Amino acid sequence: MSAAGSDRGRLRRLAVLMLGTLLVGALVGRATAPGSPAPPIVRAPAPSPTGARTAAGITVSFPRTAAGAAAAIATYQQSFASPAILRPGVLRERVEAVAMPDYAAKMLAANEPGAARLAAGPLGIGVRKGLRTLYAAVPIGYRVLSYEPGRAEVETWGLTLLGNAGSVEPAAYFGTSRTELSWSGRRWRIAGTKAIFGPTPRLATAAAPLSGYDVLRLAKGLHGYALAP
Repeated sequence: MSAAGSDRGRLRRLAVLMLGTLLVGALVGRATAPGSPAPPIVRAPAPSPTGARTAAGITVSFPRTAAGAAAAIATYQQSFASPAILRPGVLRERVEAVAMPDYAAKMLAANEPGAARLAAGPLGIGVRKGLRTLYAAVPIGYRVLSYEPGRAEVETWGLTLLGNAGSVEPAAYFGTSRTELSWSGRRWRIAGTKAIFGPTPRLATAAAPLSGYDVLRLAKGLHGYALAP
């Protein structure tokens, strides 16, 4: 197997380890909640609005509504898909800020080994060398499976982009997750999550050799935006 193929295989195995929390949250789509009107189309805010409450650098001031729960989980998932979590202690700090106390330990046990391997591997080495690194969540859609004032279950679909300008050609990992959220301490908190890879759409545009590196050029300078209802 070539070095490039070995790196891709290693990254995919690491992505599996971190799937439960690092798959992108969904945000653009129509949510449904029994007995309540459909919430507006939303996308995770970026950057945080002035005056928004934050914890560990993550916006946590989302309304106690179905749409608020969907926006919260997307923002949380996006905060986990970041080169910042490769720094010591950052993943723990972020998980403890947005997970229920009795679930935070489980999340960390499941994801800290993956984060450590990413940090020790070509992606983390590139970050320490100052290579331009892409580790980002790209929301596609969400569906609120259930909602009540203190609890919500949200299904999300999207992709995570992972790579750098050196040894790791950027790749996209599609995934679907179901996350349970509880309202606690004036914020939505993660109470449980399950995730799988896919579904992955068939690529309809021709891929040129090393075309993944074009993603780095394109991503530079792009900003997140919100969609109006």
